[in-house]
Amino acid sequence: MHLELLVTELGHEVCGIAVTDLEAIAAAAALRPDAVLMDIRLANGSSGIHAAREIHAVHGLRCIFLSGNLDEQTRLDLQAYEPIGFIGKPILPSALRDALERVGDLGR
Repeated sequence: MHLELLVTELGHEVCGIAVTDLEAIAAAAALRPDAVLMDIRLANGSSGIHAAREIHAVHGLRCIFLSGNLDEQTRLDLQAYEPIGFIGKPILPSALRDALERVGDLGR
């Protein structure tokens, strides 16, 4: 809920929230957002990386990845999905703002 509040305070719309990889994949298909905020670890042991792979492959949607542990190998592994950015936890509003601005820049 904190992340949703930050996103809306920054002037963006949250079109959906998912807690598992399968929910994220289904939501992306149904809602077709401009970008996806994707945590690396999702509920019930599911993987944000798996969800990002499917969402990117099927819909061409790109993610802003969130994690408390964004090591260099993880960042390299995620390059295939053309990430918009990476944000470490705790999430700083300025980092989120910068990443969301890059989403807007992609559409220009």
